[in-house]
Formats: sequence, structure tokens, C-alpha cells
Amino acid sequence: MKLSKRGSALVATGIAGAMVLSACGGGSSSDGGGSGEGGSGQVVFGEPTAFPENIYPFISAGNSTATQTIIGRVLPSAFNVSPDFSVTWDENILASEPTLEDNGGQQVNTYEINPDAVWSDGTPITADDFAFTWKANRSADPADGGCEAVLSTNGYANIASVEGGGDDNKTVTVTYTEPYADWQSLFSTFLPAHLMDNEDPTALCETISNGFPIADGIIDDISAGPFQVKKENIDVGGQIVILTPNPEWWGEPAKLARLVIQNVGNDPTTTVQGLQNQELGVVYPQPQLDLVDQLDGLEPGVENKITFGLTFEHLDFNTTDPILSSLPVRQAFAMALDRQEIVDQTVGQFSSDAQVLDNRLYVNNQPEYQDNAPDEYKSQNTAQAKQLLEGDGWVLGADGIYAKGGQRLSIRIDTTANNPLRQTTIEVMIPQLKEAGIEATFNANPDIFADVDKPTSLVAGGFQAALFAWVSTPFVSSNQSIYYSPENGLGQNYSRIGTPEIDQLLSQMVSEPDPDKAADLANQVDQALWAQMATLPLYQKPTLIAYQSSISNVEDNASQTGPLWNAETWAVSS
Repeated sequence: MKLSKRGSALVATGIAGAMVLSACGGGSSSDGGGSGEGGSGQVVFGEPTAFPENIYPFISAGNSTATQTIIGRVLPSAFNVSPDFSVTWDENILASEPTLEDNGGQQVNTYEINPDAVWSDGTPITADDFAFTWKANRSADPADGGCEAVLSTNGYANIASVEGGGDDNKTVTVTYTEPYADWQSLFSTFLPAHLMDNEDPTALCETISNGFPIADGIIDDISAGPFQVKKENIDVGGQIVILTPNPEWWGEPAKLARLVIQNVGNDPTTTVQGLQNQELGVVYPQPQLDLVDQLDGLEPGVENKITFGLTFEHLDFNTTDPILSSLPVRQAFAMALDRQEIVDQTVGQFSSDAQVLDNRLYVNNQPEYQDNAPDEYKSQNTAQAKQLLEGDGWVLGADGIYAKGGQRLSIRIDTTANNPLRQTTIEVMIPQLKEAGIEATFNANPDIFADVDKPTSLVAGGFQAALFAWVSTPFVSSNQSIYYSPENGLGQNYSRIGTPEIDQLLSQMVSEPDPDKAADLANQVDQALWAQMATLPLYQKPTLIAYQSSISNVEDNASQTGPLWNAETWAVSS
């Protein structure tokens, strides 16, 4: 299962004309599209990240939290992650808890689909949808019937077959070629087989690569959750998506008539004014000191909470870059940084719980976390950084910056646009790096999470170093696609490097059924990643949610599930 990128390009949109939608506690106004069936009132959710170009989550173009915000309660999952990171089977989608068995040495999972479960066009949800979801994600190799656009094959590649049976094809039997310990992470977003499947691999790959372009919405406006999103309710120019109740939903109906997702960017003034004027009902902004202080000033009409979840901020080094292909340069870069000062000048400004992160597979408050950082990275180590560079042939210039063969040791650090916290992070780094003779520059890259058609995107490889965050899940196996050698398919390995040792450890980790042994393997992976130094963890990143006190049942879910995890239960009081 993939990790999503928290904080896709945070572009502050001009909302003067967009905030004409009724206030968060308003009635069932039908502005901008029908109100759907059931529910009353509306809530406007202020999405801080960039308006997505695609809402198909299994390709790079759709791998963002903005996509999750839109489809999370529209396309169903077999298991759900709660705010406490516990994992439970979805009783609306499934009739009983799935089973795990060993059949002659093979892992077998059996699912019973709720007999009432249907797509919004009336088509029953069956084993065919499980099988197609596997088919669409099992391989990124065209020679194996896969599609290169597939972002991650984690877990799906371990499956040998998905077969249907029982009454109305509602029993699903999943058999594995290799065990997959985090099997509950699979089938996290069902795909409609009756609308997408194709026996022609080329045509199917075209469907997958195209995904769901935002202007077109989800194929045939299909839904199988408490909400639906119709093409007519997507305003690309205004950067607005309106969710309405799914009239074919068989579970507890959504309490709202409309849930309006409005991209507002990450400007604190916009966020505060939107809440103050009751134009925004719920916001999930990048936490910043001034913003937290201003939100506190809106109490009791507005409530807010900071949570440390599964998000962590880190640097990725592009190892295909002529400068950063050198291990000593990457190591010197990391040693030159004072990560404690970075924390103190950023997230430490508004939370005393913030601390340096010394692990890539677990965050500080997970029980499996252990500090794996070698001593030379514990604190700023300028002298050793210079020693490494000089041993690699770099010569210190009169201006205090190293050069080699006429090439200046200058590294551009890309990050998301309009993100003050990340800009501050890089501004703290720049003088630290200069002390070690490394020149660094800040670059706000609006295309950082775009697809391969944008040359400076992560997936296209047109960057040197990149600062962004991963939002994980409780499933450690979700890390496989990030650190697996690119020879296995790029996946999310934007550093474009790997080793047989790391690959073997990752393969053992995802197949190990004993949680303690899997955690030990995961920490061995992290130790090997410190030696590779293609990514550098900085800190576990807090999440901040704020909402009008008149809205009930709002609760942060600081995993990749996101704050709309229970949006169907939201209600507004007059």
C-alpha cells in the first residue's frame, strides 16, 4: 500500500469570488449543484493543498492528500484506520470480519461482501471489483501485463489469485504466492470493474494511466460510499468540489446535504478570516506559530487541536544528479545540518512535543520506533562534513564554497509552493550548509508532485534535493515502494537508488507475520538507509485541525485517511 504525500503543492488561491458559498452552518442551499438526497445543511472544508489534477489515487498524478480528501468517503475500503491508528473492517462494505488462513503453506484471505453493497448506478459490489482492483495494481511491468503508471504494487504483487464464489459472487478468496503480513492494507480503494476492466492490456493501461482527470470527475460519477461527487459539482476554475449524499448508500445516511471542499491555500490570514466570517467550517492547515495563536483567539466559537500522527518531514536527494550521485556529498550535506535547530525554529515554535526524527519507517510516538541515527548525524558535524568533501576531491573556494572540476557545490532544494513552514525550514538549513562549504538555495516548485509531463516533478526526476512529507499508515509494509530498488519499478523511490540488502530486508519485512520480528526487520531497513543516505528524516510533523463549534463529530485522523474520515457523521446546529 502506498504512502500519500501530505502537503502537495500548497498554492494559496484567491478566494474573494469563491467564498460566495453559504456559511458553514447554513441550510441545504443548492448553489453549485444539487443537494443530493438526505441530510441538511452544509459544511465548507478549506483544503490547504493544491487542487488535484487527478483523483485516481494509484498513479503519481493522483497521489496527494487533496485526492484523498475528495474520494475517501466516495470510494470504499475493506478496512478503515481510526484516529488512534487501530484498523477495523468496514461493516458497511463487508458482512463479516475477513479471515486469514494457511492453506498448504499459502496465505488465504476470505471476504464476505455485504449483500446490500452496491455501486451508485445500482450494480452490486462483487468479487469482480476485488479482482479488478488487484489486476489494476499487481504489476508495473508491461511485459507482465502491468502498467508503468502504477504507483505501488505493495502487497498486490504477492497475490496469486482473487476468486469469487457464494451467493451472487459476494464471497472473495484471495490466495498469495508469498505471505503479506499487512494484508489488511489492501483493497483500500475499490475500483468498479464493470466500468473500468478491459481484457486488452494496452487499453487497460491507457485507462489506468489516464486515471480520473479532475475536470471529468470519477468515471460515470460512480460512488460506493456515503457521499458522491458528480462532474457537475466540480469547479476547476474556482477550485471547488461538492460532495452530496449518495442516494444508493445502504448504510447510515450522511447528515449533511452538502460537503463543500474549497481549496484555500495555506495563507494564515485566509484561514483565520474564513473561520472568523464563518465562510469556512473546518480547516486543516499547515501548523504555524502565528496561525495557532490566531486560532486560539477565535475560541470558543472555533475549536482547534494539534495532533502528532503519522506524517513526517524529510529530504530526498536525487542520486542521479551529478553532484548528489556522490555518497560523500550526501553524507556531508546531512552532517552539516543541525536538525535540532531546524525543529526549534519550525514546529518547536508551537509544540513542545516536537522532536528530531531518527527513523524513516516509524515516527517518534509509535512503540516500534527506535533511534537508528549514527552518532555523526546526531548533531551538526561541520568538520567531518568538510573532511568528507575534501576526500571526495572538492576544493574550498575563496568565497567559502567548495568546487570540483569547475563545478560549484550548489544544491537547489525544491519544496511545495506557498508553504511558510517549509520555507523557514530551508532558510534555517542554508546558513548551516554554508558553514560546511555547501551552497543551498530555496525553490518553491508548483510542479513537485505533478506527473512525468512536468520535467521538475519528483517522478520525472528533475530536482536535486526535495523537502516534503510522507503520510504513512499503521502498516509498515507501505514503505516498500519508497525504498525498493528502482529496478523493480520506480514506485515512490524518488531518490532513485537501492541495494540488494535493503530489497531483501523489505521483502522479509512485508512477509513476516510476527509483528515484533517485522518491526525488527523494519529497523534494520532504516539502519541500512542511514548508510545509503538518500533520504534524511527531519521531524514528525504535527497536524492542526480547526472547526466551528457549531459542527459536531469533527475529529482529526492524522494518518493518510485524513480529517474527512467520518464526514458522513458531521452535523451543523443552527
